[in-house]
Amino acid sequence: MAENAERPSDEELLDFLSGRLSPIKAANIEARAVDDPDLAAEIALMRGVRGAMAVSENQTPPGELGWKRLERAMDAEQAPPRPAAQPTPIWRVAAVAAVAAVVTWQVVAVPFLGGRDTGYETASESPAPGVNLTVAFSPSATEEQIRTLLSQTGGRVTDGPSAIGLWQVSFDDEAARTAALETFTQGGGIVDLVQED
Repeated sequence: MAENAERPSDEELLDFLSGRLSPIKAANIEARAVDDPDLAAEIALMRGVRGAMAVSENQTPPGELGWKRLERAMDAEQAPPRPAAQPTPIWRVAAVAAVAAVVTWQVVAVPFLGGRDTGYETASESPAPGVNLTVAFSPSATEEQIRTLLSQTGGRVTDGPSAIGLWQVSFDDEAARTAALETFTQGGGIVDLVQED
C-alpha cells in the first residue's frame, strides 16, 4: 500500500511524458521507474500509445479521393444481367382458368342443385297433434321387442325418452293410433304405460 501511495498518478505520468512537470518531479519519477519495473513498463506503454496517436494525427483521411476510389470500384463491379422473362406456358393459363371455373361452380351453383328438400328429420320433431301416444316401455323390454311392436303397429318414435322415461310415438292417422292403443295396452310385458295425447 505504501508503494502505491508513492506511485505517481496517471495525470502526473502524462505531464512527465509531455515535459510539463518540474525538473525535480521528473527526476523523482525517473528514479522510481528504475526501482519499479511496473512503473517503467507503464511509462513505456504510454510513450508507445502517444507515438502511435501522433502518427495517426499526421495522416489525412481519404476524404474526397477515397470516395471517388470507392465509386470507381463500385462502377467496375457490374451487376449480373437479369435473365429475360420467359413467356408463361399456355397450359398454365388453362389450368388457372379451369381451377377458377370449378371454384366458382362449387360456390355459386352447387348449393342450389339439391333444392330445399330436407330429407332427414330429427327424432325430436314436434309430433302432429291427435295421432300420437305417450308410451313408457318396460325396463326389461329389449330393443328388438320394441322395434317389432312399433313395426307391427306402424308407429315411429318422434320424441324421447324424457327425463322420466316417456316416449312419444306418432302414427299416420287416427285409425292406426287407435289400433296401436289396443296393442300397446295388451303389450305382453313390453309396454308399462300408454296414454293418448
